[in-house]
Amino acid sequence: MINRVSSIKTPIPNQKYQPKSTVISNYGYDSFNMENPNLNKKVFIDRKIIKKEENINSFLNGISRSIFKNPNDAFCFSNLLKTGAVSLSSSCYRNLKDPSSAVGLALNPNKSIISHCAYIEDYINSLKGIGVNFSNLKNPTEEIKTINSYLKFRQPSLERPGAAIGLLDIYNGQIMDFIRLKDEADYNNWCFDLSVIMDNSFLDKVDNNETVILSDGKKIKAKDIYSKLLDSMLKSGEPGIIFSNNKNYITDCCAAAPLEKNEKLTLAHINLLKFYDSENQKIDYDSLKNASNILSCAMKNIDSNGYIGILGYNSLLDSMKIKYGSKEAKDILDKCLKTIKTQCQKNNIKMAISPTGTISRFLKTSPSIEPNDNKDISYYDEIDTLSIAQKYLEGTISKTIKLKENYTIEDINNIIRYCIKKDIKGISVFPKQ
Repeated sequence: MINRVSSIKTPIPNQKYQPKSTVISNYGYDSFNMENPNLNKKVFIDRKIIKKEENINSFLNGISRSIFKNPNDAFCFSNLLKTGAVSLSSSCYRNLKDPSSAVGLALNPNKSIISHCAYIEDYINSLKGIGVNFSNLKNPTEEIKTINSYLKFRQPSLERPGAAIGLLDIYNGQIMDFIRLKDEADYNNWCFDLSVIMDNSFLDKVDNNETVILSDGKKIKAKDIYSKLLDSMLKSGEPGIIFSNNKNYITDCCAAAPLEKNEKLTLAHINLLKFYDSENQKIDYDSLKNASNILSCAMKNIDSNGYIGILGYNSLLDSMKIKYGSKEAKDILDKCLKTIKTQCQKNNIKMAISPTGTISRFLKTSPSIEPNDNKDISYYDEIDTLSIAQKYLEGTISKTIKLKENYTIEDINNIIRYCIKKDIKGISVFPKQ
């Protein structure tokens, strides 16, 4: 049974604790069995979280009562869920007793590849994303290909298998084969996204034309590795890069947070759009503060090691008619995250930024802190925005840059180096279509 957090300071129902536009009375949609206009029920039906005949508001009421035993706490949290101001992750909605959406795995090099397949399959079948560091294995590229083929063969009935990321240290003896894995790939045949773990000194070795010694003793120019990496990123969008001096680094499947071996990741989200007071044309920071407190208390009850992130940032900017990447936009993000962070710290909850694809569709808002497709937005704007967010986050954060038609290898190089300059922890690119 989930315990109530006794320290929560919840306002009286119908007291102003969230934007007026989002308040639902205690006699809301459930009384008339109406659909909730704030939420896209179809997303939850498609993800098999609820059945078609279920009422979404009744479902969220039940979730809230499971988290908070005090009726007033449960009422306030349920209102936040039903208005789309906050949301738990899909995995939380499916099973509060096992709410994690991802896990970081370090495979035992003394185990067989069949054992590794079975071990990973258990997590994939429970719809959890996985992050796997293959750096300590004798033949990492063959292991990745074999495990990937096994998972695809064993799961033809799964509509949406859990996401996976495979990591390899840049000094591994098979690094060139790893970089080439998806050069000619059919992405329908892959469960794994790939990323290279690159230490802070590697680009210095590239610039100095140094030779490096790989884990198998082979010598190779750092520039040759980097050139192939740039070429593959431009061509196929993979691998991405995680900047770390720890070759055994593990992250979750979306590179949202660093994880210890077998550590799980549980997420919840705040929808910034819902805190825009359109009548007065300003952000209601008091409401954002209170919602952040309630959500972080909920996460403390669900998983004391959980993380809170945001979504709806671009939708907020659109509503305010503010350009993504502008100083005003960055200042808004900074103030919003600072407000949320203060409440998270009070409750010992961490912060992370994740893609929020499913949840953004459920809440009818923009995902994460991503911009809409806009030719006027440069990768500098996106990386600068990420740099603002990173001040408030624990550990890593990865950024995916959608490549434009005229982007070249030199642009990829500039993106990587700008990320290092801004101390970004991870980068990947989405190839030109």
